[in-house]
Amino acid sequence: MNDLIFDTCFLIDLEREMHRGSGPAHTFLAQHPTDRPWIAWTVAGEFAEGFSDIHHPACVAMLDRFDVVAMDGPTAGHYARITSGLRKKNQLIGANDLWIAAAALAVDFPLVTNNAAHFIRVPGLKIVGY
Repeated sequence: MNDLIFDTCFLIDLEREMHRGSGPAHTFLAQHPTDRPWIAWTVAGEFAEGFSDIHHPACVAMLDRFDVVAMDGPTAGHYARITSGLRKKNQLIGANDLWIAAAALAVDFPLVTNNAAHFIRVPGLKIVGY
């Protein structure tokens, strides 16, 4: 069993596929049945924004599928290092994506995303596409 951390786009794709039919997100999960799914606390907030309420039943059902990596000192340290480094290179990514990458680095889990071109800027981040 491996631990994997998922970005917000994955959750959005998974939720859309629940209505439209199976797609890349469902296929990825089917191919990784024993892996433990995680999300950063930032992902929980970004996903809940689409419902305007983190307690919306559909939002709760989705978020309950994932363990949440909490904000802590190591995550904040990675955020500071990543942000400073990318700013110096003029290669910043979105603030929430910086936090997602920082959480993945803090727990040393690969990040599952369909936005590898974006996250590849983060040194040391392991990326798994879907």
